[in-house]
Amino acid sequence: MSAEVTQIGRWQRLSPYIQLMKSSIQSRMEYRGTFIAFLLTIAGFYLAQIAVIGLMLGRFGTIGGWSPGEMAFLYSLLILSTGCVSAIFSGMLDFSEFIREGTFDRLLLRPLSTLGQVLAMRFDMTGLMHLLLGIAALAFATALLDIEWTAVRVAFLILSVAGGVLILGGVRIIVASICFFTVRNESLQHLIVFSTREFLMYPVSIYIRPVQIFLTFLFPIAFVNFYPAHVLLNRDANTLIAPALAYLAFPVGLLVFIASLYFWRVGQRHYSSTGS
Repeated sequence: MSAEVTQIGRWQRLSPYIQLMKSSIQSRMEYRGTFIAFLLTIAGFYLAQIAVIGLMLGRFGTIGGWSPGEMAFLYSLLILSTGCVSAIFSGMLDFSEFIREGTFDRLLLRPLSTLGQVLAMRFDMTGLMHLLLGIAALAFATALLDIEWTAVRVAFLILSVAGGVLILGGVRIIVASICFFTVRNESLQHLIVFSTREFLMYPVSIYIRPVQIFLTFLFPIAFVNFYPAHVLLNRDANTLIAPALAYLAFPVGLLVFIASLYFWRVGQRHYSSTGS
């Protein structure tokens, strides 16, 4: 009986966020032509990136010692994480609008998590296109490399993608939190959020050592795909800064996400104290 009461209580707590998500999806689907056009744009964007990588592989054979199949696998991990982030954390990209238009003031009046409300109100179905493309890229890489998907490897893949989602989602929350202090953050957003993919399209090992250290310890996006790929592809981890790093995608993701929640709380307290 107590378990049923607990489940009902959890559903009641989640119900407002689910309703906000439904409203977001319905508003998107009102303009189906625009929605479909945007999906095709996403597909075209990824195909263009794949074409660039393909041209480089066609000319050099490998990129930093990574074969075409391994590059496809590396790219698939990036797209899988990006797909989830695009769906769940889309609200962080236009959070400055919430501040400028006064929408965030209304969110503060509700007995709900402000972050949860922003994420639910901007839930983006187009993230599913990223996921489908990521799955297709993973299947393609699996065929090229003849990967055997054991239960342990599948579990590690899921944890690695989850870690990548937490890292990229956490970065978006941190950048969005800047709006509590500055209102606008577009320049920082383009510099940090949108340039991230460019770094992760290629093995981090092709960059000079200081950049590798930066992408590992200061801005740890290398854990999104580069490090876990070493485990999943049985690559030599001894070439890394530290072999143990290959196993830390999920723990690092948790740390980044927890840090992002702290940034959000600090920013929200500052915003509330200004009386905005």
